[in-house]
Amino acid sequence: MESTLQALLQKWTDRRLSKQEAEALLRYCKDPALLPAIEAWMEQHYQNPLYKETAYFSKRQKKDIYFHAIDPEKTAGTGQLNPAGAPLGLAKTHTADAAQPKWKASRRKKNKRLWRGLAAVCTIGCLAFLFYKINRPPATVAVSTQTMGDGQDIAAPKQAAPTISWGLQGQALHLDQALKQQANRVQKAPDGSLVFNKTTPLAPPSEITVPKGSRPVHIQLPDSSQVWINTGSQLSFPGDFDRSKRTVRLTGEAYFEVKHRNNQAFEVIQGQNSVLVLGTHFNINGFQDNGQTKVTLLEGLVQVNHQSYLHPMEQAAIREGNIQIHKDIDLQQVMSWKNNQFYFNGTSADEILKQLSRWYNIDIVYKSNVPKGHYSGIISKDNSLSQVLTILETGGIKFELHQKTLWIL
Repeated sequence: MESTLQALLQKWTDRRLSKQEAEALLRYCKDPALLPAIEAWMEQHYQNPLYKETAYFSKRQKKDIYFHAIDPEKTAGTGQLNPAGAPLGLAKTHTADAAQPKWKASRRKKNKRLWRGLAAVCTIGCLAFLFYKINRPPATVAVSTQTMGDGQDIAAPKQAAPTISWGLQGQALHLDQALKQQANRVQKAPDGSLVFNKTTPLAPPSEITVPKGSRPVHIQLPDSSQVWINTGSQLSFPGDFDRSKRTVRLTGEAYFEVKHRNNQAFEVIQGQNSVLVLGTHFNINGFQDNGQTKVTLLEGLVQVNHQSYLHPMEQAAIREGNIQIHKDIDLQQVMSWKNNQFYFNGTSADEILKQLSRWYNIDIVYKSNVPKGHYSGIISKDNSLSQVLTILETGGIKFELHQKTLWIL
């Protein structure tokens, strides 16, 4: 059995699988008893042990796996779904050399249809690796037969659905209503962003809320600074900024591209934390259920809590007033929400479920202990909830969906 499995895995990497062989490989990948053999082959093939200090695939391993996961002609970096519903396009793949012998071009053309058909099968097998619970899974991977219950499913958010209010006691208006009633304050640009006009510093502050189940919102502040506000977040700012400092208040997560102004600093206040800048690009993630705030700098210079400076490609992790500076950060993971991706790099099941809760506007109820283990991989946020959960099932998470509540069994 193991020799046959190894032969199929080798053919998979060489792109020589027939349709029947691909179906056989998929069956093997779904068999928990064969997971140790699959691990052993992966370890040998990529020459990097899976069980060292980290509990997930190395960046090089994931890169190699991605390159062999899908057909570069059809699915490179698309993150779309094929007709069978299997997620494709986990990452960009190598492109073939344009100058190649005619017989190779002919062979590739001949096999093109075959690879399209195999993509659904092979990719699911690959996902068994990517989303496999590296912290040693249970002996069996159980999948509930009532997973979605009576055909239930929740689609990904189709559009941004923010509410806007003015003043401390202002009524929260839905976007279309706010655009009609306060056209002098806010307008919708051709690219879909919301442009907040200057009024006066004494005017009531504007507050924009992006609820759970909404796509992120891109706004332009009165000083022309750009802000992308993540799902489940809130930003407030004055009608116009005073001459000495531009101050905004954030709850949740946002990405800022601040317009430089001499002698007029820009400050973001989030709870007990502050980020002071003169002109820069940075991301702040401070969801309350995370227990910490992360400030990641892409460009420029910022000062965190009036004591620690960040340089580009550095991150400050703030917990209970203590600041830790990290220099080796995964920028793709930090910015994945803005790029319409779920990006997991050794991410815990608990953190993944929090992200799903915000994106699909569902409640998470644990019927037993919080699932252990860590996961790695990339999933398009355009997928429905059931499609994402089907992938997570390969790691042993069992669940049932009841209306807007997801039970973790």
